[in-house]
Amino acid sequence: MYDRWSPLVYSLALRSVGDVARAERVTQRVFTRAWAARATYDPALARFSDWLVDLTRDCIGGAGAVAGRADVVASPFDADDFGQGESKTGGLAERLVVADGMSHLDTLSQRVLRMALDHDLTLAEIAERTGLRVEEVRSQVAAGLMELRQRLEVQVDAH
Repeated sequence: MYDRWSPLVYSLALRSVGDVARAERVTQRVFTRAWAARATYDPALARFSDWLVDLTRDCIGGAGAVAGRADVVASPFDADDFGQGESKTGGLAERLVVADGMSHLDTLSQRVLRMALDHDLTLAEIAERTGLRVEEVRSQVAAGLMELRQRLEVQVDAH
């Protein structure tokens, strides 16, 4: 999905926000939200590309709220990311699945992801607290999210 649709999402984001780093963050957020809300997509109501463009517009609108913060890692745990009208129990279940997936990551990946997602620290702030370079933090976040995604895909496929 990312390989096919990220050029569209990124180009919309870049044209709207006018900044490469912010457009990259918007793109990351769109695909994080798309993954979290995948069960809400109904092909009878809209084409996938239209659904994704709507998510992109929502994320671009929300990008203004973090425009002043560089290197913010968007948390996939925002309440609106789990679909409209979902019960608190459903959101809790999603969070428990994610927490279980996080528990299988190596210690450094867990620590860095928790700082980024739970504590809303920037990559620079995480680098300062861990003694890692910003590039190493970015790499740890990306690798941790990829491994977490793979673990969650396996759990979802198993059900």
